[in-house]
Amino acid sequence: MIVGTYRLQLNRDFNFERVIQYLDYFQELGVSHLYLSPVLKARPSSTHGYDVVDHTRINDELGGEEQYRKLIQEARKRLLGIIQDIVPNHMAIHHENWRLMDLLEKGRESKYYDYFDHYDDRLILPFLEDDLDKVISQGKIKVSREGVEYGGLKFPINKEGKRYLESLNCPDGSCLGHEEIKKLLSLQHYLLVPWRESPNYRRFFAVNDLIAVRVELDHVFEESHSYILEFPVDGFRIDHVDGLYDPAEYLRKVRQRVGKRLIYVEKILQLEERLPEWGVEGTTGYDFMNYVNLLLVSNPDDMIRIYEDFIGNKVDVKEVISESKRLVANTLFRNDLERLSHLLSVDLDYLVDFLVCLKVYRTYTGEEREIRECDKENRIPKDRLKRLQQYMPAIFAKGYEDTALFRYNALISLNEVGSDISISPIPLEKFHEFNLRRKDSLSLNATSTHDSKFSEDVRARISVLSEIPRVWEARVRYWHDLLKPRIDRNDEYRIYQTFVGSYEETQEYGERLRNHVIKALREAKVHTTWENPNLEYEERTISLVNEMLHNRSFLEDFRDFMKIVEKPAYKKSLVTLALKILSPGVPDIYQGTEVWRFLLTDPDNRMPVNFERLRQVMDQLPEKLELEVFDEKVKMWFTRNLLRLRKSGLGEYVPLRHGFSRGNAVLLFSPRTMEVPREQVDLKENYVNLTNGEKMRIVDLGELEKYGVLVLARERLVNAVS
Repeated sequence: MIVGTYRLQLNRDFNFERVIQYLDYFQELGVSHLYLSPVLKARPSSTHGYDVVDHTRINDELGGEEQYRKLIQEARKRLLGIIQDIVPNHMAIHHENWRLMDLLEKGRESKYYDYFDHYDDRLILPFLEDDLDKVISQGKIKVSREGVEYGGLKFPINKEGKRYLESLNCPDGSCLGHEEIKKLLSLQHYLLVPWRESPNYRRFFAVNDLIAVRVELDHVFEESHSYILEFPVDGFRIDHVDGLYDPAEYLRKVRQRVGKRLIYVEKILQLEERLPEWGVEGTTGYDFMNYVNLLLVSNPDDMIRIYEDFIGNKVDVKEVISESKRLVANTLFRNDLERLSHLLSVDLDYLVDFLVCLKVYRTYTGEEREIRECDKENRIPKDRLKRLQQYMPAIFAKGYEDTALFRYNALISLNEVGSDISISPIPLEKFHEFNLRRKDSLSLNATSTHDSKFSEDVRARISVLSEIPRVWEARVRYWHDLLKPRIDRNDEYRIYQTFVGSYEETQEYGERLRNHVIKALREAKVHTTWENPNLEYEERTISLVNEMLHNRSFLEDFRDFMKIVEKPAYKKSLVTLALKILSPGVPDIYQGTEVWRFLLTDPDNRMPVNFERLRQVMDQLPEKLELEVFDEKVKMWFTRNLLRLRKSGLGEYVPLRHGFSRGNAVLLFSPRTMEVPREQVDLKENYVNLTNGEKMRIVDLGELEKYGVLVLARERLVNAVS
């Protein structure tokens, strides 16, 4: 039985041995499965594991195969399953990726020529910091018997190159001058070019050092999957399934190999989109996260008006999205789309218009409504569509997630992966409809992930602003007049919201915030970009951040404002948590978020978790919850006890006016945590309030004042939960 998953980010500092140390903690928390980030050999010192270099080895930095098997065994002793994340779409360009090095050395003669997704025999590798002549003249390219070295990377020398070195009587490369190095490089099966140029291989999105793998070929699938799929884990999470040539066929092969074990796909569904019939348990849960986000926000018209008044112009959200997608299509992916234009025999501008028009990350069959609506002149050849479909998610994600979501800042708690910032918040009835569609689903219910823009607790704080629009508007205008920033008001408005959502009085907070703000500015691509940083504008923006962190008048006013926001924000977080655990689907806990955790966009949200501290909090949890302050024990208490309630057994989902029942349990809440409904609910029979053990049939919703949620269980279950 799958009760809930706990997502762990593994790296050399948090390896298999460390996970084993905390298995008892995870068991006590109440999850049934650990959901592990990738474990195959990755680039040295990888912080995440998605940069795989070898599909046939467990990463030694994590402890190697022996420790991995030990972790699986030790988890099983505690009745904990393992769901393993795997990366079929891409590998890292690194000298420890020996298959790729074989291709770079041997070209067409390589056994791995068709293992990687490239267009030409000679791979263009955009890694140089400047043009080739400058890099050579600066002595940054070294040649030795082992190959060509640059910037910590090593590249092989092919047979022709070795013959050339022999002809110069310089087999170890030590006597080469500028022109000889240049000549040697010209003989290779690869071409080193400046990083601003485009490669001639398919990448993961626009990341040049992640080269795509042709897993659609049987021999590539076999070599890249036979090892990892044989481990006795309970299921697999498939990374970036949208990037595959034929996801349905790929998943059929995986299912054939793993039998009845769980399969989850990282598939980002738009709000009304349905998962194709792939025979999998479900997705990693961004659809759930966005329905909850929309449920917990109020007064959209007021929030849009305040935003537009502050920045001084009306904003067409759909136009922002279209412009953002068009921008990345014509810059980051220009060369890719030119190749696709030629392959499809379609005019480039028409192809860009088609991709900008699409409202989903990817189509699958070529017969979808989106295809018909966007291929207005029926020019896209259906027999070659699959190749184009592999690029659809890159255009959508980089244009929407990594551009538009950093440009449109009316209420940034709604700016999440899989969201639709052009639609309004939803009523509870709409959330019920969503849950009823998933009543038998094992799809994950995520609220924070390693890819979410903010953690659930940050979003909760920002969403509270929508309940106090007039108060918020007054504060923003006061802060603007006080601080007198010399930056775009759109960026300024976003920073104020980010500060409210993430503020912590810790030593490292300032640096975390500064790093995040620079990332947000560059992702927005308005005043500065990753490719062409506008350091002067960035410095002006950081000066605002520093002023906010140190200006006494601002901080006094800000802290007074946070006294209004914090308590209802904690309640919104608990509503989010209760919905995640008690709704249909499988709750997914992102590492550390069983206590309050105010995380920003990656890499901030991959920060280490202090599990020793969490274990101490667990040891201090009371049997009944009677705490008057929202310390970290409150969230962990709800997490543990709601998971226990779920494990004890829930029934059919029945919508209620102020929540829902699940047979053995009832959840009552108000999306507006600053306005508790003044009425009573007749439950028709006696239930027990989980927090204090009180029996009740008639519930006064004024009780929501305390924690924002009321969780009630049938009396026979209370002892099991406690």
